[in-house]
Amino acid sequence: MRRPKPLKMLVLSLTGQCNFACSYCYAQAHAQESMSLATAIAAVNRAADSGEPFVLQFSGGEPLLSFAVMRDTIQYVRRKRIPALIQVQTNASLLSSQKIAFLRAAQVGIGVSLDGRPGINDRTRRLSSGEGTSRLILGGIEQLARQGVKIGLTCVISEANVSQLAGIVEMAYYLGNVRRLGFDLVRGQGRGSLLQPPAPESIERGLEQALRTAERLGRRSGTTLSIAQLERVKTLARRTERGFAHCPALKGEAAFVDAQGNIYACSSLIGEEKFRLGDVAAGIEESRQEAVVTLMQKSMGFCLECSSFSLCGGGCFARWYGAARSGEAYAGECTLKRVFIKWYLEQRTEASAIT
Repeated sequence: MRRPKPLKMLVLSLTGQCNFACSYCYAQAHAQESMSLATAIAAVNRAADSGEPFVLQFSGGEPLLSFAVMRDTIQYVRRKRIPALIQVQTNASLLSSQKIAFLRAAQVGIGVSLDGRPGINDRTRRLSSGEGTSRLILGGIEQLARQGVKIGLTCVISEANVSQLAGIVEMAYYLGNVRRLGFDLVRGQGRGSLLQPPAPESIERGLEQALRTAERLGRRSGTTLSIAQLERVKTLARRTERGFAHCPALKGEAAFVDAQGNIYACSSLIGEEKFRLGDVAAGIEESRQEAVVTLMQKSMGFCLECSSFSLCGGGCFARWYGAARSGEAYAGECTLKRVFIKWYLEQRTEASAIT
């Protein structure tokens, strides 16, 4: 058996459990047990086999519910000098000064999910009791700020907040320790399958308002907020090869491991057998990896014919798959991508005119 492609991203879903009950959670159907340290280390060793650098991300559920396993895995990676860029995506509610100090010392990047100003965020990001979560999230972010930790924010765009996306930009500037903001569309897996996705026209208006707000606040404060989708467009503008570049999963360079040690092509596809690549005990089966990549790329073949492809890199297969599209693009995502491409091109034109 030939060796599978070297991984550029390894995501460990430490647990399917979460202390929140967000209305759009795609991971809601994941297994509720927690990953063992042995499974986590086995997965890391598989990713490290090639000797090439990779991103190691902890997710869930809420990964801080399994902080001991996370901590011990991070210590293993650092002790073994494994070339991994380590990240954790969290709701921030379970952070403590001790946990933050550890993550900071271990140089772990921290991403926090927040969907807007408190009144907007609390429409979808709630506790099982129905109570809003903003006070818990903001409390965690405040603790991070006190220890000088910069963070990334991820905002999930849904029908509940699409008209108020400027609010998450305002929150990013207000909080003071946000270095990067990313937007994600609600996915059609888990609880997300029960929600009506926002209309493309609403997405366009909301994002344009957010970008104008970021520009205005940036001029006023003298601080530029990095926006993930805009940075991606800039990166793609510099590349010379043609091919899918939205996500390493579309190139067979990603592995998403559930608590039981099963390896999948994408975190949104955990539990679907046809997207299972293997397990941490036996490793990734190259023939399955090739079959899944072929399926994903063929399904998204329409992207190759799009005039925006070079600055887009292709759509998200999991989002397209969850939206039950067939032979055509998911309009909401295409709109999101084109807003940032248009903004980038306009900025470049303005810069050229000045020089």
